[in-house]
Amino acid sequence: MAFTLGASSIVAALIYGGPKMLSFTATQIYAGMTSSVLVAIPLFVFIANLLEKSGIADDMYKAVQQWLAPLPGALAITTVGVCTIIAAISGIAAAGVVTMGIIALPIMLRHGYNKSICLGPIMAGGALGILIPPSVVFVLYGMLTKTSIGRLFAGGLMPGLILASFYVIYIGVRCHFEPELGPPVPPEERVSLKEKVALGKGLILPIILILAILGSIFLGIASPTESAAIGGAAAIACVAIRGKLSWKLLKQACDRTLVVSCMIMWIIFGASMFSSIFISLGTAHVIEQALMGLEIAPIMLIVLMQLSYLVLGCITEEVTMLCLTVPIYAPILSALGFDPVWFGVLFLLNLQIGYLTPPFGYCLFFMRGVAPPGISISDIYRSILPFISLAWCVVLLVLFFPQLALWLPNAVFGLK
Repeated sequence: MAFTLGASSIVAALIYGGPKMLSFTATQIYAGMTSSVLVAIPLFVFIANLLEKSGIADDMYKAVQQWLAPLPGALAITTVGVCTIIAAISGIAAAGVVTMGIIALPIMLRHGYNKSICLGPIMAGGALGILIPPSVVFVLYGMLTKTSIGRLFAGGLMPGLILASFYVIYIGVRCHFEPELGPPVPPEERVSLKEKVALGKGLILPIILILAILGSIFLGIASPTESAAIGGAAAIACVAIRGKLSWKLLKQACDRTLVVSCMIMWIIFGASMFSSIFISLGTAHVIEQALMGLEIAPIMLIVLMQLSYLVLGCITEEVTMLCLTVPIYAPILSALGFDPVWFGVLFLLNLQIGYLTPPFGYCLFFMRGVAPPGISISDIYRSILPFISLAWCVVLLVLFFPQLALWLPNAVFGLK
């Protein structure tokens, strides 16, 4: 994707603008790539890798599982709950899907869970990392649109929790009426109240991490970039407290962080070059004028934008979608008076749907990578369809009730 976008933009620039346009584009890209905001991305990825490799997520799963054991679908509900906590720590989708795919999927299959009710929650829960702060994509969106990242983080929190609640309610209701899909944990595998309280200690370290990252932002102690550094230090401390800190673990986490961060930066580089030349040639202005010239209500323009993301989400990933569309859509939103925080939340809701939508859904690929041989790609595709429908319900709620995304930013940071 990075080299396709970059190469096509270079060819277009040489044909229509000459070498001077390439020099201008290089200056623009360099200014964007040296932005201090981007420092938050490798830090959040590093936190996610520490969480995955240290066993902290395993402790969380065991604790929540035992507290919810008597409920139908308890293991699937636990999976969504733990994925939500992981999302509030890591800011990326891969951490939740890979971690719960390794930890929770074998347990659910062993307890006789139907494939559709154990695969779907892992992928849908993991995709919450796109929306629930500290989302890495919110950092990129804020950088491109010059929007407060703190306000974006606050805006994504309530819709993210609503979506997680929808997933939990769906699983609970469906397993209540069809208990064979997700039976409760057998009585012989449940533990006493005293042991449940002891297992509850597994939630302490994740809560500390969440408070360190989000608390420092919402209390005004640190900027989002600084909070990523605070979170990284807190994550190392949590791993040390758990007794898992070693040079080997740090090396593995750093190596994986380097690979993921380089992938993101290359895509940003290629997409930035494409969007810069796209705008310089006036193409973005033509599309903007065409959209503004449509004789439809402003809210219908927003609906058309959401439908464009539905299509793009099936064929490409979030950074490319962001760099291609935001330079076109942002001026339209500004002209129509729409809040960029509200649109940013809608954008990320669509992104996490894109992560779940065949054929290019990243979460589907993550799940295929960790699923046992008995799980086919068709099983994965079928299991995610109800969760995509639920996610679209939340998109519509935020679309027609903007305060779901704007109330918390205004309450924490004040009215704009």
